[in-house]
Amino acid sequence: MRKNDRQRWQLAQRYERDWWQHVADRTDLRYYRTYAEDLIRRIAPFFTIQQDTRILEVGSGAAGIVTHLPSGYRHAIDPLEDFFRSVEKFRKYRDPQVVYHRGMGEALPFENESFDLVIMDNVLDHCQDPVQVIAEIHRVLVPGGCFYFRQNIYHRWGKFVRFWIELLRIDKGHPYTFSLRDIHALVGRAGFEVLLCERRGYWTAWKRDLSSRRLKDKAKALLLISRDVVTLFLQKRVP
Repeated sequence: MRKNDRQRWQLAQRYERDWWQHVADRTDLRYYRTYAEDLIRRIAPFFTIQQDTRILEVGSGAAGIVTHLPSGYRHAIDPLEDFFRSVEKFRKYRDPQVVYHRGMGEALPFENESFDLVIMDNVLDHCQDPVQVIAEIHRVLVPGGCFYFRQNIYHRWGKFVRFWIELLRIDKGHPYTFSLRDIHALVGRAGFEVLLCERRGYWTAWKRDLSSRRLKDKAKALLLISRDVVTLFLQKRVP
């Protein structure tokens, strides 16, 4: 992986904001509830969210998974928070008990060991410095705290094609592309232990794209760059 400059990250942020502005009126935000229910189901063998569980979501977007989790101590952070809170539809959907912050994952404005659970859902490929983001998440978790991490990933060929797509800035919104090996290396070096690793599979993703009515999805299938999704539940190692 290469470190992108701030200009590249800012371009990605403008793209992200424009995308949300474009889809705001027709987006059904109830998918956040579905994601929250899925999270609770997946982590149930390892972790139970209580009323006093301290939760942070990094890259929360319009509302975040955190808005539907059963805790009285919830924070969310996103670089585009000023924009998200300016959209009435997003603001009304949010749980007012969640504290939303404007900021970057590379510099979380919280003290060491502030949270029991951190959530990041398909955000890392939008960041300026993924290594620093993972390090910050590790820093703000208590020893033994957990990290729910979902990310789009690509196989070797898909990553090669994506490299050129990013280099030529055809895809302005995603400065980084990850393979499963990249993700495991990142979290391992940061000091996380993998409790759960689930994937949909590249074959499933390829069949979905091939059968899609969208020309863009069919192009992904024909270029063999369909993306998989990996869900990890990680624990900060106790010293």
